[in-house]
Amino acid sequence: MRKFLLYIKTRPLALVSFIVLAALYLMMLFAEFVAPYAPTTSFADQTFHPPNVRWYHGAFQAQEWRVTNTVSWRYARVRDLYSPIRLFAKGEPYKLWGLIPMNRHLFTTDSGAYPVLLMGADHLGRDLFSRIIYGSRISLTIGFIATALSLFLAMVFGGLSGYFGGLTDWGIMRFSEFFMLIPGLYLILFLRSLLSTNMDSGQAYMMITLILSLVGWPGSARTIRGMVHTIKREEFVMNAQLEMMPSLVIILRHIIPQIASLLIVSVALSVPGFIMTETTLSYLGLGIVDPAVSWGSLIRRDISTLTNLVNYPWILSPMWFLLIVTFGFNFVGDALRDFYDPYHTVFPRLLKKQRKTRTLVTETSAVAAASAVSAAPRFLEVRDLTVNFSVLRGRTSIYVQAVRGVSFSLTKGEVLGIVGESGSGKSVSTQAIPALLPKNALVSGTILYEGQELLGLSTEALRAYRGKKIGMIFQEPGRSYDPLQNMKSVFFETLRNSDPAITREAAMEKAVALLAETGLENGQERLSNFPHQFSGGQLQRIGIALALAQSCELLIADEPTTALDVTIQKQIIDLLKDLRRTRQISIIFISHNIDLVADISDRIMVMYGGLEMEAATAATITQAPLHPYTRALLAASPRFGSHYSRERLQSIPGKVSDPAMPEPGCPFAPRCPDATIECTNGIPSLRTLARGRELRCVSKSTLSEPRELDE
Repeated sequence: MRKFLLYIKTRPLALVSFIVLAALYLMMLFAEFVAPYAPTTSFADQTFHPPNVRWYHGAFQAQEWRVTNTVSWRYARVRDLYSPIRLFAKGEPYKLWGLIPMNRHLFTTDSGAYPVLLMGADHLGRDLFSRIIYGSRISLTIGFIATALSLFLAMVFGGLSGYFGGLTDWGIMRFSEFFMLIPGLYLILFLRSLLSTNMDSGQAYMMITLILSLVGWPGSARTIRGMVHTIKREEFVMNAQLEMMPSLVIILRHIIPQIASLLIVSVALSVPGFIMTETTLSYLGLGIVDPAVSWGSLIRRDISTLTNLVNYPWILSPMWFLLIVTFGFNFVGDALRDFYDPYHTVFPRLLKKQRKTRTLVTETSAVAAASAVSAAPRFLEVRDLTVNFSVLRGRTSIYVQAVRGVSFSLTKGEVLGIVGESGSGKSVSTQAIPALLPKNALVSGTILYEGQELLGLSTEALRAYRGKKIGMIFQEPGRSYDPLQNMKSVFFETLRNSDPAITREAAMEKAVALLAETGLENGQERLSNFPHQFSGGQLQRIGIALALAQSCELLIADEPTTALDVTIQKQIIDLLKDLRRTRQISIIFISHNIDLVADISDRIMVMYGGLEMEAATAATITQAPLHPYTRALLAASPRFGSHYSRERLQSIPGKVSDPAMPEPGCPFAPRCPDATIECTNGIPSLRTLARGRELRCVSKSTLSEPRELDE
């Protein structure tokens, strides 16, 4: 909540709404103190009295009026006749919260003086402002209570439905659909009409709250059901089941908190809806009745004819409070949604400037690239790629420098390995190629695919490259698939994307062939299975098959073996090698394991702190590393036959460079054993050594070019 309060300060509308809502609820809590009169106090001579608070002689005072027509209740102001308004003055006695006897009010006039009517009076001469403040106790609380009950029902029914599935799921969902088939207001009116019309205020309040709760839960329950259905397969839920916890406890204690952000936003957006529904019922005479008062009942009693509305416009005051509350909750709800989902937050001014900058940089880079590209361009060429993320920390927008001027190229059929610790910029560099970075990313540089600049292309233009020419497989294959979609649907959707005219039968034949090519047997039978029915290695094979389904020419493998055991890792590596040989596809292979990368790659690029540290052939990197960081990575890798009793596995001291606050010089300098004062005087330039080897280091141990390995 502290972080949200800092975040909301950057959203003026949400901040103002939050303050106004807090003020309204404070006035509701202290209604007896804030209101100058009780809601039933009537001034018989002030029927339909207009507002009479005026600024006079440097203070707010209540001006006196005289009735000129008792039929239409016309008033005339009496010049220079005022009653002073006192703050924290004595007035009508009351009991605060029904417990504490008091007679002080926030403001009122002296006893026996002309009354202060801040918003005028109604048809019985009752102070409208006082009645609105007292009426907020019903209108503002009924929204929260009805939302809380509705949300509890949604969590229970939606949680049970998603957790147990099967017949339980079918029964609860059909029951919820019954409520959703009937328009909400009609159903509320029908349920209310079945009850007695002679209920007192307490009974009416309770029944309206229950009706709103019964009508409001189905939509939220369906959303919760879908999310629970996914989360129930997580390991922590299985651990809870292993400990024999009751199902309802697992749902409410372990699963529901995982979707707390969704529920918080749902509450913020549901409260004004329930308030408006109660207002509608009270306006129709099916809600709160005398002597209780709510905003809806105020509108019904006072705005009885259009003539009243024209002659006494101040009786519309409850409507303004309703609008303020509705807009307030909506603006705060929008801020909550953006706070929990920052990648979809709208930063109109910031992003507009970023897009303009990116367009200019892209155009400049494209011109420079066009002059440098030869008649036969490389298959893929990335030059001076820079990626910054705009992130809100507190009230300040900062730039996270994820990638800082990385360049690399790829020929047809070549495998490029990229290694480095987490946060070094490996995945961000490759996700920028098919433009899969979030909206808060500012990308500049040049990305040429077969001579075509990809940066700055529209989404429609990128459709010709995503999937069809550039495929991608990810670190955790289990999260790459919709848990409610079987593989038959996944393959048909993918194949139809490249060939809209393909039939389902032809798509299934092609899917079976692709599965066989990637080493997954019994493809015809397995297509009807869902993701949870496959192992991690099988899902990774399916991911590769899907990348091949549209005949991709470049496969980006983002740590595809990290979540797999060593035997399956070897099988996936062998599969990628075979595909490279048979299909001549180019591969960018990302991993933390430098030995694994060397096994498959022709060339290796070592990254750290968003920069390229060293690049050379796989044999050169593993057998004759130059950069201290490369040597540290190799030293930290376990070797076959090593044992802890003979030698201790080395680790890299210190912590990884923070991209939000990068070091002024070489990012590895704070952890480097060979660092000198020169390492902190700016980022070292990237040197090109013999046979295309690249190195970014000014350490004395690397200044002289080494003898290259014999090829």
